[in-house]
This record gives sequence, C-alpha cells and structure tokens, in this order.
Amino acid sequence: MPSSQQFDLIALGCTTLELLSRVDRYPGASDGIHTDDQLWTGGGMSGNLAHAVARLGGQVALLAATGSDSIGDKMVEQLRVAGVNVEYIYRRNNTLSQLTILMVTSDLKRAGLVINLPSDLQIKSEEIPNSLLKSARIFFTDMDPANTAIDVSKRVKALGLPIAYDLQMAPERVNIPEHARNINKMLHLSDYLFADEENFLMWSNYSDLPTAISAVLHKYPEITLLITRGSAGSIVVAQKTTIEIDAFPINIVDSIGAGDAYHATFLYTHIALGWSLKKACLFGSAAAALSCTKAGARDGLPTLDEIDRFIQRT
Repeated sequence: MPSSQQFDLIALGCTTLELLSRVDRYPGASDGIHTDDQLWTGGGMSGNLAHAVARLGGQVALLAATGSDSIGDKMVEQLRVAGVNVEYIYRRNNTLSQLTILMVTSDLKRAGLVINLPSDLQIKSEEIPNSLLKSARIFFTDMDPANTAIDVSKRVKALGLPIAYDLQMAPERVNIPEHARNINKMLHLSDYLFADEENFLMWSNYSDLPTAISAVLHKYPEITLLITRGSAGSIVVAQKTTIEIDAFPINIVDSIGAGDAYHATFLYTHIALGWSLKKACLFGSAAAALSCTKAGARDGLPTLDEIDRFIQRT
C-alpha cells in the first residue's frame, strides 16, 4: 500500500462466507431438517462494516486472516469487488476459512454455527504496521481476535485516532474465555461503543436502558454510546447529548447485518464527512432499514444516494 493512501476507516475483525438457510424449525437432538431456500453471501461484523463503507463511497481497509481455500477466495473477492482494500487480509496455507451456517425461521429468528480460524492462525498485531493505522480517520474493531484487537487499539490510541468498538454477544452467551475482561479492556480504549439493546442490558447487568446507559457513562465518561433497538429505533448518548431516532417502517425480508449497516453509515458520515450526530444517526437508521429489504447481510447495503432518496420519500 502506498504511504500516501488514506482511509476513511480501517476495520479489524471477523469476515466470513455465510450459508443462509430458511427453515421452518430448528433441529433437535438426533434430528435432521431440509431446506431448498439457501443463499451464499458474506458475513462477519467487520467484513460487513467494511463492505458497507465501500458501498457508501468511502475508502476502507479490512484487517483479518483467512484460509487459502476456495471459501477464502470467494470471501476476499466479494470484498475486493465492493471496493474494500484487501491487502491486509492474510491467507493462511492449509487452513479452512471462516464459515458461518445460519438457519432463519419464518419469524426471522436465527441460529447458527460459526467456524473460526484456530487462534494461532488469526491475524497478529505485528502484521499490522503503524504506517497503515496512521492513514485512517477512525479505527473499528469487533474484537476478533481479542488480544490483537486490544493491542492494536492501544497503538491506535497512542496515535491519537478515534476507536469504535462493537459489543458482540454478551459474555453470558459466548463460550470465549475471559470475554468479559476483554470487553472492559476495549471500553477503556474506545471512543464509540455500539450495541443492540438486548446485549447491552445483558452485559451491563441492568434491566432498563436509562439506568444501564447512566452507569456506563459514569464509568466511561468520554465514550459515545449508540444503542440499536430494532423496531423501537435507536439512541445515541454522550455525556451532554441524547438523541433518539425512530426506526423507518419497512417490509423486512431479513434483518441480518442491519446493525452493521447502521454503524458503518454512522461512522462514515459522522467522522469522514463531518456530519452531526443526529444526521449521521438518521442516515444510519435508514441504511439499516434498506439493508433489511434483501436476504443476507450485504446484498441490501445501500449507497449514500440511495439512503438520501429513501429518507426523502419516507
């Protein structure tokens, strides 16, 4: 990558190839189910966010590792075609790439199996040069892998760049050692925290959103919180600012990746384009709605012009 190249956003984290299957029920023990409704698509929080920023017209690089197999080929090519810089997606020989198998029921509930890279083959902090980090307006991570994300975030913090972190599944629902401790480490480094309401409440151990938000801001007073609430809309909160955004009414085909579309649009418009928090959230909410009009996390990702036209006619 030429040293003169600049990025609106650099994302570190998970990117996968997804097999999305529509089912009428989940299988039980010693059970098997069949489906004729399948879609191969891209997935993974950081992969989705990078793809979304590229669709918006932003310059974005993705930092990750994957296998050297055909799954990895398809995954990387999809990102490259979308406009994502894939130079720092490292290919590991003789390794199965990340794969996600998702089952989605008619009421849009989903369950899945995520196949991750072995820990010794995930991207390492030393593979990411400071010259690359310096070239970004903002750094985003989903904390996958955790040790690398935390270490790189420390380096980004020392460079004086803002950091956005997406709280994934709450610790009670993730079988990853020391997940809660790593979340706290990331929060001490982060300028922006993204989460959906359910996981935010579960992680913070509060039953109502205002109390949870107040407690988190008391502990991390400099952080900006963006909480998505599904059909109830979203809320962005900083120490002296609270903005609530209604959800846009839309016929939902699939809500997978809607939060990633929101977060990508918020970061690109607020940080790279300098928009206000309210306008960035409005466009983020609209992007999330549009992403729900097609199956999969990426096929419905809109351009900035498409978001603008959608808001104008809604």
